[in-house]
Amino acid sequence: MTAQNVDLFDKSLALNEDLEEEIAKKSQKSNAIIMKDEYEQVVGFILNQELFGVDILDVEEIIKPVDYTFVPNTKPFVLGVINLRGKIIPIVDLRVKFSFKIKPISADTRIIIISHEEYNVGFVVDKIEKVYYIEKKNIEPTPPNIPPSIEKYVKGVGKMPKNIITLLNIEELLHEGGSLYSKSLSKPAEVENG
Repeated sequence: MTAQNVDLFDKSLALNEDLEEEIAKKSQKSNAIIMKDEYEQVVGFILNQELFGVDILDVEEIIKPVDYTFVPNTKPFVLGVINLRGKIIPIVDLRVKFSFKIKPISADTRIIIISHEEYNVGFVVDKIEKVYYIEKKNIEPTPPNIPPSIEKYVKGVGKMPKNIITLLNIEELLHEGGSLYSKSLSKPAEVENG
C-alpha cells in the first residue's frame, strides 16, 4: 500500500475545531451554554443509499480500496485481510453483512479502519459523508422498522435537522463475526465459521 492510497483523516481536528464551531453556532442561536459532552461525534457514511455512523473514537483512519488477501473458511462478509503498515487487518463488506445487494467498488468506495479495544477491522462502505455532531438528547433507541438483518448492530438513531443517521454498535459488530483479528500479531485470527 502506498501513501496516496490513504485518505487524510485528521481525527484531532474533527474532535476539536469543527465541534467548537458547531457549539458556538448553537450557543449563539439559543443563548445557552452547550458543552462538548452533550454531543456524540460520528463518522457518517453511505451504505445502500442510507446514512450510517460510527463513533469517531473508534475510527483509526479511512483508506481507499486496496488489494486484499483472501482467507479460506471465513464468513462470506469477510473479504480477506490487508497489511496496513505492519498490521494485519480483516476487511468486512458491510453490504454483505447486512444482507444488502452487492455493489461493485467505485471511485467513492472507502474502507473505514476501526480500532476498538484490542481489535482492528476494516469496513467497506459505499461513500464517506462527513463527521456529524449529534446532540445526545436527539439519539433515540432502535426503531422497530429497522430490518432484522441489521437490527442487532444498531445502537440508536440520531435525529439531525435535515436527516436521520443510523448509529452502529461497534461492539456488536466485532462480537458477532467481527471478532476477526487481534491487534496482537501473536494471537491467531478468530474468524467464525458458518
